[in-house]
Amino acid sequence: MTAMLDALSATDQARLRDLTDLIEDIDWPSDVARSEGWRVANDEYHRRQRDLGRREMQALMASLHLASGMEAARATEVVVTATAVYLQTDKMRVVSRVKDGELRLYSTRCPLYERFLDHRWGGLTACGCFARRRGWFDALGADLEEELLMNRKWGDPVCQVAVRVKGQQAS
Repeated sequence: MTAMLDALSATDQARLRDLTDLIEDIDWPSDVARSEGWRVANDEYHRRQRDLGRREMQALMASLHLASGMEAARATEVVVTATAVYLQTDKMRVVSRVKDGELRLYSTRCPLYERFLDHRWGGLTACGCFARRRGWFDALGADLEEELLMNRKWGDPVCQVAVRVKGQQAS
């Protein structure tokens, strides 16, 4: 638990988590693909994920009374809090660990990955978590580097991403 997460009431946490319902609806891309093709469906999926991430982070920051453009350690703490709020659902499980200023995200359960395992699913070709986090960082006004270290699609036991927040972006 983070101090920021502890600062949010149960009511605020529930209200913020309600935003995640959109991410777990992954049936709509098939409709788009049937009418416009999978390239369009993937592009639209990633656009919506980035927009969702931006809205999520803006809502979290408003609840915590924070403004964008914070220093790197504070931005990392906000991302850890966002991970706990938004990525701990019935269908999704992502945990975070910070060591030596680097944030590691470990995804052990993902609704989209479950679809990848279904041989009948000819759906989305890439997960939306990178676009969603990009939306978080857009809202934070933070510069970041991400490195994909493990991927369940590659046969790894978890998806693991290293995130390094470099500080605030130039306005």
